[in-house]
Amino acid sequence: MPRFRAHAACQDFHRASEAARADVLTRRQMLKWGIGAGVTVYAAQKLPTGHLLDAAAAEAAADPNAPVLVSVFLPGGLDLLDTLMPLGQEGVLRDLRGGVSPATPLVLKGTSLGLHPALAKGPNGGLQGLYERGQIGFLPGIDYANPNLSHFASRAFWETGMVSQQSVSGWLGRWLDRHGSSDNPLQGLSAGYGLSPTLRTVSAPVASVSDPGDARLGMWSVWGDWGTAAVNTYAALAQQTPKAAGPASAMRAARLAHTVSDRLAPYAKSKENPDPLGGPVVYPENNDTADRLKVLAGLLSQPLGIRVATVDADGEFDTHEGQAQTLDRDLGAVGEALATFQADLEARGLANRVLTFVWSEFGRRPQANKSLGTDHGAGGVAWVQGPRAYGGILTEYPSLVDLDPEKNLKVTVDFRKVYGSLIAQWLGTDPAEVIPNAGTFGQVQVVR
Repeated sequence: MPRFRAHAACQDFHRASEAARADVLTRRQMLKWGIGAGVTVYAAQKLPTGHLLDAAAAEAAADPNAPVLVSVFLPGGLDLLDTLMPLGQEGVLRDLRGGVSPATPLVLKGTSLGLHPALAKGPNGGLQGLYERGQIGFLPGIDYANPNLSHFASRAFWETGMVSQQSVSGWLGRWLDRHGSSDNPLQGLSAGYGLSPTLRTVSAPVASVSDPGDARLGMWSVWGDWGTAAVNTYAALAQQTPKAAGPASAMRAARLAHTVSDRLAPYAKSKENPDPLGGPVVYPENNDTADRLKVLAGLLSQPLGIRVATVDADGEFDTHEGQAQTLDRDLGAVGEALATFQADLEARGLANRVLTFVWSEFGRRPQANKSLGTDHGAGGVAWVQGPRAYGGILTEYPSLVDLDPEKNLKVTVDFRKVYGSLIAQWLGTDPAEVIPNAGTFGQVQVVR
């Protein structure tokens, strides 16, 4: 596979980000229906129309302790060497990086590694505190063989769980196609605007939620008398039972939209209760990642049958320049949001059934560039967090004196090995159903 070499201001990163926001779905696979500012439902064309979301409460009641997997994406390619610094190779790192790396990393007990100091932000000592309590397992050196250094391609590989140019469903979407419900869109949830490609399915309905408190039926950019007339027309359409394919599809969309809106009505904002899903933990302000995780925690506390969820973190981890300052700000904000989310889950009594997996599309080069940044490289970092996460350093840390032919870090664990481990050990199903040739990758212990 050809490598992508772009070690300058990164148009590829912006192209990948814009493509994700555009959320292009093939009409053959899915139909997309909006229901106002708060919720968008993505459902297969054969979705049943009657009592669509009664299944959410039924599934939650049938298995109230079902495990939930949350996937958090850090966009841009997070640097391993500054996030989890190899103190045992500090001299070599200093020669390669100069003044790029943080001055005072936080030494992780029992290791020769240091955590970026910004990751101590947040409740109970932030992510550093979680690590010390055995609730984070770091996965250094994660990537895939012969890595493509394009944001667009690498992100797509991680989202689909396949190193392939094919247009396919997401890896968690395929899991829902196998083990999800045919009538509960909230089983697979993207917290934010637009569906994460990780959750794209072929047959199982899924949803994105930005603000369930605003999940009333509405039409984008239509308001006043025209807006009221449009909503009333849509409501009337929902009551029809046409036989022709086109009108029947429109009717299913209208009925589904109304049902989701009704199902989330208890969470609507009011003067008396402006934060109906709020919990006991205060989230940091002016932090978009925290806002999305707060919404997700609130929804996880309700009987909605959520099994998998995704969050796209905020931040510019494509650190071609000014890496030290960028990581202080953005890694600190993400770490604080993740620590607060974990504290919220614990306060709500949900922590034991939620495992969070944090990842980025690749790592950075060991050698700093002239802009006090680092360019696209291999061998990144990911982690699992939660009380059931297997704590510690779970994979081999790459050597700085034994680089690959491109002078990048060598990959020590394939991301598909980690996916297979999450599927088998946390979701309790056969990884081969989701990850092609899963058996060839083996597993790493990620759950205790």
